Amino acid sequence: MRQLLFGLVVVSATGALAGGIDRSGQPVSLIFREGNYAEVALGYWTPDVRGTDQFGTASGNAYGNMTDFGFGVKKDFGPQFSAAVVVDQPWGVNLGYPAGSFAYGGTFADAWSLGVTGLVRYKIDERVSLVGGLRATDLDGHVGLSGPAFGPLAGYDWKGDRDWGLGYVLGAAYEIPAIALRIALTYSSETKHDLDSREVFPSAVGGMVVGSRTEVVMPQSVNLDFQTGVAADTLVYGGVRWVNWEGWTVAPEGLMEATGLPLVQFENDTFTYKLGIGRQITERISAAFEVSHETAKNDDKSALEPYDGYTAVALGGTYAFPSGLDLTGAVSYNFLGNAPEVVENGVSASFEDNRALAVAVRVGWRF
Repeated sequence: MRQLLFGLVVVSATGALAGGIDRSGQPVSLIFREGNYAEVALGYWTPDVRGTDQFGTASGNAYGNMTDFGFGVKKDFGPQFSAAVVVDQPWGVNLGYPAGSFAYGGTFADAWSLGVTGLVRYKIDERVSLVGGLRATDLDGHVGLSGPAFGPLAGYDWKGDRDWGLGYVLGAAYEIPAIALRIALTYSSETKHDLDSREVFPSAVGGMVVGSRTEVVMPQSVNLDFQTGVAADTLVYGGVRWVNWEGWTVAPEGLMEATGLPLVQFENDTFTYKLGIGRQITERISAAFEVSHETAKNDDKSALEPYDGYTAVALGGTYAFPSGLDLTGAVSYNFLGNAPEVVENGVSASFEDNRALAVAVRVGWRF
């Protein structure tokens, strides 16, 4: 059965919501592709996240649309060694409340990242292999607080310039090729970023402009992925992803000195699960259906993260051209977890019944 590409596309389509800012899921599946292979992917998601504050005023849509991209190349160097380079956008957010939102109008958060991962795989034998490599990540961020919910801090602005961090990837896999079975466990280390920062404080708290450096440590994670054939031309696949978000903060020096509180803080780790089934329909056409779920963290929510967990369903398919080109598309619908009590400076709001639609396309080439 031709190897399905759908699982990777679904990650691009739904990962933008995981853990608040976790977008790609940092997959390493490309290194397990058969033969020499290259791919490029593009994902687009459009969320609808709305709440109502304690005064009965609607927040408007809290999120803007986002586009994800990624590409990778994998090449064999003999029967035991292979290598791959993967480029993705591991983290990011595009949050912004319209001016008509009484509590948070004008509040925004933008974060952008780029990841470049180099991987090497060594096959000990037909069934056991080891994977390792280095991952360099580039990160920046910009957050502005506005609206009466932030009290005297309304008008505060923090901007952190881009900075590269370096981490590593370690993993192992067990396979039984005859039944398309593969179980892969991958660990990704944390990466540290020191962002040259500029903080602007509103006149209510002094009106200072502070130049500083903000340390942001992006968390370690573990991915457990599996697939197995269950019938002729039918594949079941899935995985679990753990990300160590507990205690993660963005804590600009000036803000910490003035208030003692970080700009952003996550209190709990996240666990994301996925399960899918793929089917080879014809020699050239395959299709798949996938369900993914991130458990609610049940921590205190802020205006910068007005939802808690999600459940997504996705459908996609692949067409394999005789030339060696594969075209894969996917669409997913995301049900976002409720945040019934978002509190800022004594002003509360409730965000419920929120959702997002995502689409993704991937072009692969076997060479």
